[in-house]
Amino acid sequence: MKSKTIFKCANCGYETPKWQGRCPDCGTWNSLKEVSKSETVDPNSRTKNISSQQNSTLLPQSLSEILTQVKSQKQQRLYQFSTDILNNFFGKGLVAGSLTLLAGEPGLGKSTLALQLLRALQLNKSKASYIPKLLYITAEESSFELARRSQRLNIPEAIQVLQANNFEQIEQVLLSTKPDVVIIDSIQTIYTSLVQSSPGSVTQVSTIASQLLAITKAQNISVILIGHVTKEGQIAGPKTLEHLVDSVLLLEPSQTTGYRTLNFPKNRFGTTNSLILLKMEESGLQIVTDPSLALLENLETGVGICYGVAIDKDLPLIVEVQALVGKPNFGQGSFGRREAIGIKTAKLNAILAIAEKYLGIELKNSDIYIQLLGLPKNLQDDSLDLPILLAIISSLKDNKLSNVIKTKEAKIAFAGRLTFSGSLRKATNLELRKNTAEKLGFKYNPKVEPGEINESLKNLSN
Repeated sequence: MKSKTIFKCANCGYETPKWQGRCPDCGTWNSLKEVSKSETVDPNSRTKNISSQQNSTLLPQSLSEILTQVKSQKQQRLYQFSTDILNNFFGKGLVAGSLTLLAGEPGLGKSTLALQLLRALQLNKSKASYIPKLLYITAEESSFELARRSQRLNIPEAIQVLQANNFEQIEQVLLSTKPDVVIIDSIQTIYTSLVQSSPGSVTQVSTIASQLLAITKAQNISVILIGHVTKEGQIAGPKTLEHLVDSVLLLEPSQTTGYRTLNFPKNRFGTTNSLILLKMEESGLQIVTDPSLALLENLETGVGICYGVAIDKDLPLIVEVQALVGKPNFGQGSFGRREAIGIKTAKLNAILAIAEKYLGIELKNSDIYIQLLGLPKNLQDDSLDLPILLAIISSLKDNKLSNVIKTKEAKIAFAGRLTFSGSLRKATNLELRKNTAEKLGFKYNPKVEPGEINESLKNLSN
């Protein structure tokens, strides 16, 4: 009897009985690979072994019964970290029985961060908190290499370590030792003998993730999977991997070398509006407690410089806006060039159109360059419209902004939204922006009040 074959997309896992040059689901070219139908494993095939102690007959329960069971559990649902910043970021702690995907580009420090998270769980000294049993499973590097990194990071010796890349062996260890929190580094290097493909393939990754999800829920084990990010910035592996896990924890590089941002694109147990700024040092990744000025190396008050107060998720940051307005290279009457770094060119063109219509400023024949410094990554914040416009006016008038608005304040910061109808509106999260600016010694929005743009900026446009 011939074995049935199908074609499966290596990018998204889409299945089709016939080969096609382009995947109908994700649109990737030449990604459909021929695989045997026997390679696809039922994700729930091993669930019976995991839940062998339970009754084979499934009967529905009332919600009140489930809530009673939850309230009667002696073990806490949350594992506390040693720092309040991590506890608040994870939503008061790490949830027991959760499956989290920690993803990031190679070399950003995912393994380092994972070890430090285990250290923070182990070093929690609160009497009210349960100290979990911790296990680190390394499949990419040897135990010797992991020990050297752990020694440099001062990782407690109480954390258990396993070097293995076979899923059946890992499953046996999890069911026999029953740890509370497990780090698996990484899912792309683990394989199961039930799937006839190489480690890291779509079938391998999706099958292993499904089995780990069943283990976490049945045994109440918190598992953090380390995954990779492609050159395009997408999480490697099938798209279903992001839907299988409870949370996706993303480690990203900032525009300034040495800094990383940590955030939750997906989080079933808490908010996705939290962000942590990290800096790589000799002792590992350190949390930047005051990130407002961390990304700005030097404060400058020159021509075409304006400072704004931006908010990235729940993180307030002081942003330096640099503008350069010059004459075009192709002579009088030619249309000027537009270049933007840190914002979209469409946003810059909209601000320029508003300035020309309501402030009477002639800009279409000028070259205009904009650069935003101090942001961890590209950010869409409409409240930076005002500082971008002020930086352009400062460069156009070839004068410092403090001289243009006639103020003696050395450090000034702005935030405000421009509308196509010619209005200047208050910035969102106004109190947070204002408090951040004043805490760092900036005067917030001096001599600029919301209202009509031509009235609010009358002195600047003259």
